[in-house]
Amino acid sequence: MDLNYLAFSLISFIPLFIGFFWYHPKSKIIKWSGEVFINPKELSILQIVMLFILSLTLVYGYINLIIHQMGFYELFFTDIVTGNKEAEKIVNEFLGKYGDKHRHLGHGIFHGIINAFVFALPFVGIHAILEKRNLKYVLVHFLYWLTTSIVIGGLISEFV
Repeated sequence: MDLNYLAFSLISFIPLFIGFFWYHPKSKIIKWSGEVFINPKELSILQIVMLFILSLTLVYGYINLIIHQMGFYELFFTDIVTGNKEAEKIVNEFLGKYGDKHRHLGHGIFHGIINAFVFALPFVGIHAILEKRNLKYVLVHFLYWLTTSIVIGGLISEFV
């Protein structure tokens, strides 16, 4: 299964790009919430590199959740690597017929929304409860992850 690695790499910048504007001290969202976050100027090069690596990891995980053909391919991956021609034939026939099914922007957006509610909301909610934060804190972070997940999901489904 061929992936568009250039698109994968570019999509990995999206959480950083959205986060820069979302959490910027002059952002209307931050002013509304009353929360104080780190100023982007305070980030070191090492921290920015680490954020990008984490972003790459996030996008890779989303690829496996959004592109259903990956799951089918992975069923036969070991057989294909070991040279099983029958497995390779099955995969090629299946992907030839169904390889583009559900590979459009709308499907990715749908899965981005699901991923935000299934993964981001519980993490943000648990963190907020343990730190005794208010609802605005939860909304600021969850809406960031919802927005980011929608954009990432749509672009992965369309271009990766």
